[in-house]
Amino acid sequence: MPGRSIVFAIAIANVVATAGFAFAAEAADSGVLARLGCDTCHLTLAPDDAQRTVERYADRRGPDLFYAGAKYRADWLAAWLADPLPIRPAGITPSDRTRRSPDGDVLESMPTPHPRLESQRIDEVVRALAALEWGRDLLPQAAPVLPSMPRMLAELNFTKFKGCGSCHRVSSDGPPLSGPDLFGAWMRLRPEFLASYIAKPQAWDPVAPMPDYGLTTAEVGKLMEYLRLLSEEEDR
Repeated sequence: MPGRSIVFAIAIANVVATAGFAFAAEAADSGVLARLGCDTCHLTLAPDDAQRTVERYADRRGPDLFYAGAKYRADWLAAWLADPLPIRPAGITPSDRTRRSPDGDVLESMPTPHPRLESQRIDEVVRALAALEWGRDLLPQAAPVLPSMPRMLAELNFTKFKGCGSCHRVSSDGPPLSGPDLFGAWMRLRPEFLASYIAKPQAWDPVAPMPDYGLTTAEVGKLMEYLRLLSEEEDR
């Protein structure tokens, strides 16, 4: 049965990911992130809850990385560090970088691009990021079962029923929105992280602007399936 195949594949992936994480945590040199200056734009050490404020969120120059090991797929990190395309093309506050026009909003400026990492440094940095383990206790033992859904119904659920399209782009068409682009999210984010963050975003960041809709596991699975379907389109 297709559903059982998906569950089995996810379970195997989780085992491999966990084993890979254990190796990375043992082998990583966490000091490489400081030596490369990553902590000038990213938090690599978890702050106290009192420091996690709306003001700090708005002032971020880059995403928090202290839970990068729980969040990102290692293969995506390696590819992105070699060719860092923006995930939030207009930054945290797109309204500061856009203007109105008769044809709609136009992006006037982009944040400073992330530097490309030298190829000989990439594996070292990926290991260091994988070893940042805050939040691993928030991850489910296995990601939700992904239902088999028609593409149009999955998109309707995402855009109209859940309203996710008001903050996230699912293609590079149109002006950037306030949330990160999601057309590459399935390849970027670990399935367990997606499941946990979609269900309870404030567990990861108390001031995250993404709302907690109290979604059931089944509803989370539907949104994840849409992101998976988008990734198939990206590969074509």
